[in-house]
Amino acid sequence: MKPSSRYPWAIREATEADAPAMIAYMRHLTAESGIYIPWTPGEFTLTVADEETVIARHRARLNAVILLAFSPDDHLIGLWNALGSERQALRHAIEFGMSVAQEHRGHGVGGALLEAGLAWAASTELVSRVELQVYRENAAAIHLYQKHGFEHEGCRRRAFYQNGRYYDALLMARLL
Repeated sequence: MKPSSRYPWAIREATEADAPAMIAYMRHLTAESGIYIPWTPGEFTLTVADEETVIARHRARLNAVILLAFSPDDHLIGLWNALGSERQALRHAIEFGMSVAQEHRGHGVGGALLEAGLAWAASTELVSRVELQVYRENAAAIHLYQKHGFEHEGCRRRAFYQNGRYYDALLMARLL
């Protein structure tokens, strides 16, 4: 997806050539304080070769995709990663994770990534359920998901442990 009058950034599917930028993005992201992702600083240790393998596996599956958002100056600023099961009974459902670099939050990047991900899912003719887990404290993300038709389906108590405390995960889903 190219930049449009609506969005000043470009969103497109990741290729193996994006692996170095994705590694740098994740290392930057996991070093941020107060981020609602289940990584701690220094814990993200994938190499470029590892990331290339992950990207290739996603590209080979009908129910998996990695979408990237780039700023007008071509810096990676957001990521949407979705993956479904290979089992026949579960292939229709994908779970995604999404992140936006701190300096770009609150400007619509997350909403654009979510819209692009949902459009991709609908285009597969396989995916009919999109689900996620979100930190209960992440009110901005929960609001965004609800705005895009996701419904609360449950809670995983003490799902995450970071900075000496437990966090609950809300389970949300949208049926296509």
